[in-house]
Amino acid sequence: MKANGIGRELTFQIADIGICFLFHEALTGFTEMDDPSDVQADMELRVHVGPAPKTAIQDILFDSGHTWALYQSHGKYVLQNDTLDADSHPDTYVIIESDFKSGDIYLAPDALHRDLFSDPLGYPLNQILMILLLSRNKGIILHACGIRDGGRGYLFLGNSGDGKSTMAKVWFENRVTILNDDRIVIREKGGAFWMYGTPWHGDFKEWSSQGIAIEKMFFLHRGNGNAAIPKGGAEAVSMVLARSFPPLWDEAGMAFTMDFCHRLVRKVPCYELSFSPDRNIIEFVRGM
Repeated sequence: MKANGIGRELTFQIADIGICFLFHEALTGFTEMDDPSDVQADMELRVHVGPAPKTAIQDILFDSGHTWALYQSHGKYVLQNDTLDADSHPDTYVIIESDFKSGDIYLAPDALHRDLFSDPLGYPLNQILMILLLSRNKGIILHACGIRDGGRGYLFLGNSGDGKSTMAKVWFENRVTILNDDRIVIREKGGAFWMYGTPWHGDFKEWSSQGIAIEKMFFLHRGNGNAAIPKGGAEAVSMVLARSFPPLWDEAGMAFTMDFCHRLVRKVPCYELSFSPDRNIIEFVRGM
């Protein structure tokens, strides 16, 4: 965190995407951090404590019915951490400019009682904001466990209960870097598809912000023993989409996501994988 003309700023970087939070000096309780000036910010968000300005709902883009909603108002995007139901009481609003390069966060006064500087937005808005940014031709988020095995990158995709955290534990116990066991960002760089760890882990809490090119992708499948079946084409694309966080509210974002998934499965070998939760799966994958 560093000082500036407004107050203090804190820049987070995930998958080479930087989000800079600008805090007014009136917000106290800062934790000193290394100067992040070498991190390029793709978006700047000014943080306020107090009521958000009135915004007219002109176009409802998505309403989860419980934890968050997104709508447009006078050319801006408004993200809130509650449903749009008349009886809802959201305590966080993010008002984003149409170019997705800047915006404002409005927090309820009781936000001062929590650590704003480790995660100013909190769940689920932190992840929704990343999905919004990625959908603008930058990449996708997958339900997946990412492994960095020396210079080789393995991606294990799965829904809840498919064994992502178990896979992470087995590899970690054998001194292999775990990028994340549940949320992985995929981006295209230099003709290759790279995966990056995020802070949003599942049951296995070890994670790394490192990135590495994906060598192989595996769709986890319950079965007996270690076995891999090649997958490709439309079937592989649908399997990736079923384990992704697609921007369903955005036609252009969905078109990009679909094209991204097609290019991903054409470039990276894909397999359906059943496995036994022991070291043998490591040697099995390495030997493929």
